[in-house]
Amino acid sequence: MIILSDTSALSALAKTELLYLLPEVFGQISVTEAVWLECSSTGAPAQLRALIQECPGWLQRVADPEVVLPETNVLDPGEASSISLAWLERPNCLLIIDEKRGRAVATALGLRISGVLALIVEAVNRGRVDFDTAVIRLKSVGFRLSAAVIEQARLRINDAS
Repeated sequence: MIILSDTSALSALAKTELLYLLPEVFGQISVTEAVWLECSSTGAPAQLRALIQECPGWLQRVADPEVVLPETNVLDPGEASSISLAWLERPNCLLIIDEKRGRAVATALGLRISGVLALIVEAVNRGRVDFDTAVIRLKSVGFRLSAAVIEQARLRINDAS
């Protein structure tokens, strides 16, 4: 299984100091060249730029697809390249993406997607993080989560009653 991540998920996890969860839950994570460039730009969080500079073994930089899907024209380059590569690698690919428009395009294309909150739930189920603490961290950095989405996620926690 190929696990691709868009910039939004990496950025949110970097800002909340939860990046360590990615390799613990998913193992190897791949990012396209466009995502790599977004993550290393001056506008990216310092923690994310440091990660890109360090280039840990669990983070793999892959080439952008030669052609991006026309459905991705309304998205930023990182989302467009990630979705297009996920399309080429389907059904052996999971795309981690949180931006609303990007998720809508990926869903319309029938791609397997996940997001930061699903990662948090899996990490909670593995005993790696506290759900409420992680949600508070996400909200504190401006990550948008509705009460309904939080409660849906909470229902997926193994020990939820």
